Amino acid sequence: MTTVRITLGPKALEVLGRPVVGQGGFQTLLRQMQAAVQGRDLSLTPDQVAKVVRYVEKYGQGGFQGRLDTVLAELRRLASVLRPLTELR
Repeated sequence: MTTVRITLGPKALEVLGRPVVGQGGFQTLLRQMQAAVQGRDLSLTPDQVAKVVRYVEKYGQGGFQGRLDTVLAELRRLASVLRPLTELR
């Protein structure tokens, strides 16, 4: 199984670690992400990465969406480094 591991800064860890209240897809994703943190590292499946992008980009800013901004910033940095690989044929 493919996973993406990123190292989170203190702010991202603090925001991601806040309690999650309620039920739903977004809350489920946050709980999965909290469980996937080991030390400062967060491991995500490609499906979870896609959900992070979708929740941040499509649902606007709100209490929960703002919790993923720092994670999405790290994923964008990773994507920019990997972009040349998509051009190889």
